[in-house]
Formats: sequence, structure tokens, C-alpha cells
Amino acid sequence: MPQGQRFLMPYMMNHTDIMVNADDLHWINNAAMQQCWDDMKRGIVLGLDDAHGLLEARLGKEVTPDTISHYMEVLNHALPGGAVIQEHMVETKPMLVNDSYAKIFTGDDDLADAVDRRFLLDINKEFAAGWEKPGEQADQLKDAIGKKIWQVLWMPTVVGRMTDGGTMFRWVGMQVGMTMISAYKLCAGESVTGEFAYYAKHAAVVQLSNYMPVKRARAHNEPGGMPLGINADSVRSNALFPNDPIRNELESIAVAAMVYDQLWFGTYMSGGVGFTQYASATYTDNILEDFCYKGCEIGLDYAGGEMASIKGDKLNMDILEEIIRAENDYALTQYEAYPTVAESHFGGSVRACCAAAGCGSAVACATGLAQPTLSAWSLSQLGHYERKGRLGFFGYDLQDQCTACGSYSYQSDEGMPFEMRGVNYPNYAMNVGHQSAYGGLVAGAHCANHDAWVLSPLWKVAFSDRDLPFDRGYVTREYGLGANREYTKVAGERDLIIAGYYGREPGAKL
Repeated sequence: MPQGQRFLMPYMMNHTDIMVNADDLHWINNAAMQQCWDDMKRGIVLGLDDAHGLLEARLGKEVTPDTISHYMEVLNHALPGGAVIQEHMVETKPMLVNDSYAKIFTGDDDLADAVDRRFLLDINKEFAAGWEKPGEQADQLKDAIGKKIWQVLWMPTVVGRMTDGGTMFRWVGMQVGMTMISAYKLCAGESVTGEFAYYAKHAAVVQLSNYMPVKRARAHNEPGGMPLGINADSVRSNALFPNDPIRNELESIAVAAMVYDQLWFGTYMSGGVGFTQYASATYTDNILEDFCYKGCEIGLDYAGGEMASIKGDKLNMDILEEIIRAENDYALTQYEAYPTVAESHFGGSVRACCAAAGCGSAVACATGLAQPTLSAWSLSQLGHYERKGRLGFFGYDLQDQCTACGSYSYQSDEGMPFEMRGVNYPNYAMNVGHQSAYGGLVAGAHCANHDAWVLSPLWKVAFSDRDLPFDRGYVTREYGLGANREYTKVAGERDLIIAGYYGREPGAKL
């Protein structure tokens, strides 16, 4: 066998004009993809109300917008690894951890107006758009969050590179505890110190991902425990383009393809060169984009032109089957009519995934409901199998055969709300070529239904922050810049401490 490979055709990134080489879509070769996951893994959302209640009730401290702003100023020194309270402590070099910071957000506009703007994640600003009038998304999110105060904390990227995702909430527990002591002038040995640690690590913490079962054990904030709905909430497309559910879906698919297929299945669970071409089929060459937009068009035809209107008594399996069969026929016909489409989507299981995603998009636009998109997925797979005689590698359709009878099941071993499923769910833990599209279908359905978020309003607001290095409103564009060596917003780089950089001689000390 000769080493290496034959020449692979270049790809165009979905909804861009960026052309890239196939090799540069491997996450190892793409700095933007690395930063996309870094910015997810290193995040923690933490409530402040319990701690404020403790300060007021137990210690008689006054909590005001000014004290909250002071606390946030101290926290933004401590969180990256700066010393507070303790003596004789070393610190991290600021330029190595300058991507680490914290902000607060709340549904209370009066409180938001009163705190220091440097530390505010402004819901009104980040979700200014609406479907029919400005501010509708912001209003939904503020209603869900209420008057509670939340902080989103981003640990240094380099911490995630050296340790696992479970480190993040522990890092928060340590740095937030010391910040409380410093900002509110407490005695370090008081019993409330333990209370702050409990709030930060358990009672008030919202993590990105769940801990996984021992057989595939990974800590919190790792890909395997992340629900599909949180993946969908990690993109900003619906905040920027609220009336384009398919763009939102495709952006969510691009994140899910990299995190679930390329990282989780391709690296964590498999290792080696990985499964890049499974993932890249979903975010390149505008083929899946065409399937999804056509699917939405078909769904709207059946819905009388009104997005997300087939609900309640109107929704039944007969109309679902009509919608699904129409879109499935369209997608499969493209593979038959245009050989280059099948060449770009190299492999039967890749084609099965993309055709099924198009069917899910049709149902998402017609119903605005996530759960029926699973029916679309499984019926597409069965119809594809009947038409072609095969789907992909042996066992590819294992979970699709299960999905047909578990689409509406909420039993934990065979189902759950679609938004809460993920690769931690038994039937989805087996193979590639599914999770990327699943991550998009839940996003498209909720966007079509005019929902400001999919699963968590807290994570939706957290990921709306434009100060994050990776721009989550333009995922495929960022991937393309990374592939072409034009992406510059990286964090956690070690150049500062490597000899030979910045004019230093090898061996010279900082």
C-alpha cells in the first residue's frame, strides 16, 4: 500500500464563498475549530443570589449594584489566576490567560443599568432583533431569567488544554470563594467560606455537560455529556437572523459536527486520523444547505405558507409522512441525478445523514416542534434503505431502527425530549453520522417556532457574548478562516514562554 492519499477536491464552506482544502478541516489543522470547542469547554454559569442571601442574612453585609461591580472587578483579576487574599502566591502571566473573564447578566433591566457596564452581558444588546418587532428575543429571555443574577465565567483556554472539563467548576469554586472574601472583606476562616464553595461547586452551578457513565467516563464539560439543546444554544445565528431557521440549523450542525463527530467519536472514542469527512459533508459545498432550505420550502407548502403552524389537531402521522416522503425523494434524486453530489458526500452513510436532515428540516419548519423531526429522520432512513438497498457501514442504521419506535418516548433508556438527548444517551452512543444533524434539527424547530432559545436560556445568553474569541454567529466562516490560516483570534498560545520568540535568545528568562 502506498503511503498518503490521492488528491482530494477542495470544499466551499456553507453560506460563504470560502474555498478550503479538505485536510484543513481536520481539527488538528484548524485553529478556529480548536477555539470553538475551547470556548465551550471552559465555560461555567453560576448563580449569585444564594451567595448574596448568605452575605445579607448571615453576615449583615449590604449587597448593592456598587458592591456587585466591585466583586466583578476583583473576580476578573482572580479568575485568570491572579492572587487575592492569600500571601506569597505566584500568579499566571496575563498575556497567557487574557481570554479569561467573567460577566453578569439578569432579566432585571433596572439592575443591569446600575452595574458597571464593563462586566455586564447585556441581553437587550445581544438579542436586539425580533421576528416581527425589535426586542422580542430579549423579552423572552428576560422573562425566563427573571430578576435573578447570573454570572458566566470563562476559564483560560490553556487550562482546558492541560486538564479536563471537570476542572472548570472547581476552578470557579476556588476563585469565586476567594473573590467573595476579598470583595466583601470577610475573614478567610469563617464557616461561610465553605458555603461559598458549596454554592459555586454544587448548588448554584450550571455546567455545559453532564458527567458520563463509567464505561465511557468523562468529566463535566466534555463533549459526551453535552445535550443537543445546549449545542444548539451555543450559536448566535438566530439572534442575528431570526427569520432564517435553516441558517440557524446549519450553524448548529457545524458546531455539532466538529464537537460530536470529529472530537467525540473521531478522537475521544476512536482516536487516530478520525472521521473528518463525516462532519465536513454537513458544513461544506452547500449540499446539505440546499436539502434543508428545500425541505423548509416543502414543509411550508404543506403548512399553507405559515411557519410552525401544523400543531395540535393538525399534526398527525399522515401529514408527516407526506412531508417526509416529498423531501426524501428530492434529496435522493439529487444524488442520482448529479454524480458530483454523491462524490462530495463520499459514502452511503454520509448521504443517509444529509437526506434525513433535509427531511427533519421540512418537519421543523412545518411544525416548529423538535420531537417530530425524529420521525422524519427515521422514516427517511427507512425509505432510503428501501430505495437503495443499503445505507452505510454495517450497523450505521442501528439507532435509526430504534428511533422509529422511540421518537416520542420519554423513558430514559429509550428516549427523552430530543433537546436533552446526546451521545450520552444509549442508542446514540454507537456511531458517527447522526449527532451533527440532530444538533441542528432541534435548533431549526425552535427557531421556526420563534423561541429565543432551545434548552437553556442561561447558556443561550452566555454564548451570545461577542467578546469570546470564536464568533458563534458565523461558525462556517470561522472554520474557513481557520482552514486558510487567516484565523487570528486564538487563545492559550505559549509563544510568550517559549525561547526564541519576541526577540529573546534561546534560554533567556522572562
